[in-house]
Amino acid sequence: MATWLRWLERAAHTRQVGGSTPPVATNLFNPMEKFKRKVLKTVTKYSLLPKNSKVLVALSGGPDSVSLLHVLLELRRELSIEVAAAHINHMLRGEESERDEEFVRKLCKEWKVKLFVERVNVREISKGRNVEAVARGERYRKLKEILGKWEGDLVALGHTASDLTETVILNLTKGSGLKGLRGFLPKRDVFVRPLFEVTREEVEEYVKERELPFVIDSSNLEKKFERNLIRIDVIPVLKRINPSLEESILRETEILRSAEEFIEFEVEKVVKRHLTENKFCIPIEKAKEIHPFLLSEVVREAYRRLSSRELSFKKVKLIEKLLKREGYGEVHIDDQFRAYRNQHSLCIDRIRETEKFSYRVEQLPAKVETPLFTLSFYENRGIPILPLSEFEGKGIIVRSREPGDKLEFKGFSKKLKKFFIERRVPAEVRDLMPVVESSGRIIFIPDLYVGKTESPEFVGVEFEQTTEGPHPGREDSKQGKGVGQGDTGSL
Repeated sequence: MATWLRWLERAAHTRQVGGSTPPVATNLFNPMEKFKRKVLKTVTKYSLLPKNSKVLVALSGGPDSVSLLHVLLELRRELSIEVAAAHINHMLRGEESERDEEFVRKLCKEWKVKLFVERVNVREISKGRNVEAVARGERYRKLKEILGKWEGDLVALGHTASDLTETVILNLTKGSGLKGLRGFLPKRDVFVRPLFEVTREEVEEYVKERELPFVIDSSNLEKKFERNLIRIDVIPVLKRINPSLEESILRETEILRSAEEFIEFEVEKVVKRHLTENKFCIPIEKAKEIHPFLLSEVVREAYRRLSSRELSFKKVKLIEKLLKREGYGEVHIDDQFRAYRNQHSLCIDRIRETEKFSYRVEQLPAKVETPLFTLSFYENRGIPILPLSEFEGKGIIVRSREPGDKLEFKGFSKKLKKFFIERRVPAEVRDLMPVVESSGRIIFIPDLYVGKTESPEFVGVEFEQTTEGPHPGREDSKQGKGVGQGDTGSL
């Protein structure tokens, strides 16, 4: 009979709290104290409970959490810790939820443990979302909230090696990355798991030996929940193959955690080198030198830091494909971020809402600021772009590109879009490039095109790149041509 089924049988005649023995300090070298020695070893191994810590035990009333509270109370002098408990009533099981809360109140009164109780109507706030997920999120949120009010340091959770095994098998069954296969951690943020290396059978033995009272959540026996199905039907079969299943999973997950730490270290080096506050850009050649798996983790971490969101496996693969294509390519990750590649770099940044701009210049000197360049216009100074006589009375316009724009060359014309492609102007900056127009003709584009004029009296322009703007330089060179050295048109 499965362990949980045996516990359910016992729950029908749960011991009264008053009949239990409050925790007392005991001799750890007593052969009967194997459980506590194992917990102490885990606490020491992972540095879970520093001296003088205030530890809040998440107490559901079940065997795991009751055992956790009991063993920490018995070890509190040796560990030099202060212990309190917190119970979160999710109000999901009617009278049974009320029973659990009342049980926990009586237990903590009997054991003289400070108790915090919070009630959360999970069904009411879930509003169509997964109730289990909402309950878990609310539970962790409330525990951190209580910890803050108590001015505590850590929240101790009752998850065991058996829970870890269920998590790993469930994640493996559904498909998971490295994090899913290594399962939950012995410590994360303020949450610690002192029973991390203890099996459910060892908890049951401890409960029996110490005659500890507990309650059972009857929903743990409902196979409609995936984890319960794994626990009740799958684990017993696997244990026929390997009776020490939990120990094997603990070893494997320890290896995976070490691998994860190494990968995170390598990822951090790459991300730190190529991530700015608003953008991640890595040179194409450098990206191709990185192992594909490591690159996928770099992309995930870069996006995580920019957006505080997780990147799906599908989107990672689409971004990786950008490296295999020639020329510009783009992937919209979500409604706010995109990934793209140009001739030199693979980048992730926020999608900009490109606004059209248009400024009329009718007097000289004049200064016009655009997203990429600041243009200054003078009389007889700078790059000659227009006879002065053609400026007087008509002026010039500085604007963003428009559909159908053309450039005039000696004997032929060319669409501006084609010109940008040929000159390898990155697609992400084409709508930001300022175009200078006179009488419907384009006469100047910074660093790319200047209309020819030989008039001694002329309108001239000087320009500089806007510091905050993305680099508009062509993809065929790391630096654009010098001022005034763009293609020359024929007017």
